[in-house]
Amino acid sequence: MIGQPRLDMEDLIGVSVTSGHLLGRRVGEVFAFKGVPYAAPPVGALRWRPPQTVGAWEGSRLALEFGPAPVQDLPLRTSLIYRLGHDEPRELAMSEDCLYLNVWTPVASAAARLPVLVWVHGGGNRVGHGGQDLFDGANFAARGIVVVTVNMRLGALGFLAHPDLIREDPLGAAGNYGVQDVLHALQWVRENIAAFGGDCGRVTVAGNSAGAATVTHLMAAPAARGLFHGAIGQSMAGAFRAEGSMMTLRQAAEAGQSATSSLGATLEQLRDLPATAFLGVNQQTVIVDGRLLVEDTTEAFMNGRQSAVPLLAGWNSAEGSLYATSQGLSSLQIAGYPSDIRAQVAELYPNASTAAWHDDRRRLVGDRRFAYPVWGWVRTHTQTSDAPSWLYEFSQPLPLPEGLPPPPDGGGEYGTFHTAELPYVWDNLDARAWRWTSEDRNLAGLMADIWATFVTHGDPNTGGMPVWDAFDAAAENHLMRLRAGPAIGPTIGPAEARQAFDVFDKLFPGDIAVQS
Repeated sequence: MIGQPRLDMEDLIGVSVTSGHLLGRRVGEVFAFKGVPYAAPPVGALRWRPPQTVGAWEGSRLALEFGPAPVQDLPLRTSLIYRLGHDEPRELAMSEDCLYLNVWTPVASAAARLPVLVWVHGGGNRVGHGGQDLFDGANFAARGIVVVTVNMRLGALGFLAHPDLIREDPLGAAGNYGVQDVLHALQWVRENIAAFGGDCGRVTVAGNSAGAATVTHLMAAPAARGLFHGAIGQSMAGAFRAEGSMMTLRQAAEAGQSATSSLGATLEQLRDLPATAFLGVNQQTVIVDGRLLVEDTTEAFMNGRQSAVPLLAGWNSAEGSLYATSQGLSSLQIAGYPSDIRAQVAELYPNASTAAWHDDRRRLVGDRRFAYPVWGWVRTHTQTSDAPSWLYEFSQPLPLPEGLPPPPDGGGEYGTFHTAELPYVWDNLDARAWRWTSEDRNLAGLMADIWATFVTHGDPNTGGMPVWDAFDAAAENHLMRLRAGPAIGPTIGPAEARQAFDVFDKLFPGDIAVQS
């Protein structure tokens, strides 16, 4: 057809899902199905409603290109977070009609029954999408797993509560629409992944940053029980948060009404606005909404009400370098801590509050905002369930491109910054034309092998992988340090910030440190 790319029919492969027939394409050793709709477009009357079942189509639907990304404002093009995560050769198409997923599989046959990885991207629930180059699933799928990457609603379109939304909802719930999208995608996987060679009884849900927080919330969500059988969280958690307790539905609704009042007085008016009108509205975090979550996620884990699935989680060694500034620590709400805890924090990070840049500020931001929530997640999951956990720290320095601005805290180097692990975990170093070394490539291959092994077996130790003891807060060797060279393996001692973690434990009610 004129204007359409030429299709080599020998490279196409068809599968049938509940909504119709799909045509994917062979890509090297695997088959890729891109832009697969998993829910109805959340537009018009479906804006700020739970995701709905996608309608059926007639004939064969081409699944050769990624679907539109959610509407978003991308990071500054000069920033490191853009250069690593968003510097793509193609122009990014965006739309409110964004609920699409992508599948890579080595064998598109229902008889294969391969383990499945479902990936939730990061980006603060403001930016990102499942079609980012870093998340190309071909290299993972070639290791014998089916890979699914998911788009979700972002910003105020995905995370907003409002009194009128509560009134119109049958459960009297509102908010968390983006996380509900991921839950709906997992339900789609349960119903359809066999057609792509996957086993719906061996699904691991994984994510980094806000995506890892989403994984935590899904573990706490009653509606997600049984939809996944393993979990991976990278550099964030939805429990033990630096922001403190999650907002209640009432608090979120009042905040949402205030945030949108200048745009419209009624839901009808707000739903008539273009999606871009909400780019300037601060979206809420995940809340106790009454539909997806019925209690604070931290409370769910402390009381053992989470899904008891194997967990692999960790952080990077310089998480704070992108977020610490020379202007203070208000984002960590240190001033609101009890006086005894403030004193202990000041003793552990003595220069964190001074005007000049110091490593202490970066360490405090990284430890409290990123590492400690992961530590609390893993430690509490181990204590309150029978499921094993494994904890890592990634500390490989990246060969950064030229022309980057200095870190916001004035430090000379970024270190192993937040999201730095992504090209290694996905074995996708070539997604960025940086000066990767053979050591980088070896480490990327090893990390992707470890992650794929965990997805396959629920344990990262099988298949000749480096010995990695399951987490035990009372033991010395409970942290895997991942870095090129001979240092790959269990550490000699515990996490370096363990003393600080014990202090942060005091911010949360309950006797969560008894078994530490």
